[in-house]
Amino acid sequence: MSLTKSSRVFILGAGCSVECGYPPGSGFVVEFEGFLRELDGIPEEKCRRMKQRVKSTLKLLREIPGVETLDQLAARIEKDLSDWRSQNPGLLGTTEHWKREEAAATQILDAKIATSAMFLAREEKARRAHLGRYGTFIDRILGGPPWERAGAADCHVLTFNYDRLFEIAFSEAFPTLGTPKCPLYAGEALNSGFDASYGGWSIVKPTPGRFSFLKLHGSIGWWAKVKRPPVGGRRQYCPADPGACLAVEQIDGAIPDECGGLLGWEPLLAFPHERQGSRKYLKDRGESSDYIWAPYVDNVWEHAAGVVREATDIRVIGYSFNRIDSRYMVEELLEKAKCEKIVVQNKVDVRGNLESYRQFDGRLEFDPTPF
Repeated sequence: MSLTKSSRVFILGAGCSVECGYPPGSGFVVEFEGFLRELDGIPEEKCRRMKQRVKSTLKLLREIPGVETLDQLAARIEKDLSDWRSQNPGLLGTTEHWKREEAAATQILDAKIATSAMFLAREEKARRAHLGRYGTFIDRILGGPPWERAGAADCHVLTFNYDRLFEIAFSEAFPTLGTPKCPLYAGEALNSGFDASYGGWSIVKPTPGRFSFLKLHGSIGWWAKVKRPPVGGRRQYCPADPGACLAVEQIDGAIPDECGGLLGWEPLLAFPHERQGSRKYLKDRGESSDYIWAPYVDNVWEHAAGVVREATDIRVIGYSFNRIDSRYMVEELLEKAKCEKIVVQNKVDVRGNLESYRQFDGRLEFDPTPF
């Protein structure tokens, strides 16, 4: 593949992070069991918050038949709640109804916090052993320092991954970034749809015509909440940079005292079924849904669709086109591509998952090269 074309887009999936110790979509029961054993060896007061969330999420994963991934678990929780509403219309608005709503919201919140905690705890090992692939990838697409030249490249990375491995490798490649004067996720650096000003973060359109890194499902280590009145209900964001590795007690201590509810903090993570419903809400009503992360995710998906539309070179790496999410990814992103070919880079040829999309006939090229 030529890396000198004028508009390049790389779309990253879970396969890019597997060798760094991060699970693909499936296998979370085993992953959480191992993480819980690690936490059992740590004094309770240092990991109480995350341990509680890991235990409750693991219990659900074990109890619900046919559920293998967190995406499936969250979708099942909301489907069960929706089924209950349909079967009990006379109980809507009652105490029983609101108890079920709160229980479902808590279960999904716990799953997000547990995932964030486990992924953050694995960053230290990933930094020590396996970030070389991400570093090589960044060097290939951006060419290394100086950032003034690299950042001006018409090159974009879109990722479905919650982890922060790209950002960690990026910070190592460009150590002058990620400072108070040049925050990592702001337009002058990763250009991820955030801007830091007056001591806080706000959502902005990514700067056009320069490199952008867009996290299509949000990220671990990021939090959001609705500000209390009299501010007016605007959202508050905290996309923390991946600086030094965090000890377990630091990860646990970073979980806010007030989580969930109308005014509490939530991880800025969107499970696929949530995003799909939220995007439909946006199309139907012309405004973002009430999900705490919706304005940000809507913003980056809009920019992502634009860069895919203008791309002359698209490479999808480590993405399996799993049915739980791929139809929406194709309809909102890949269908917009006008380039002559789309390279699918994966250890396994997953192009068969795209056979029903006739618009890709003759345009898909398979590359078995590992990430």
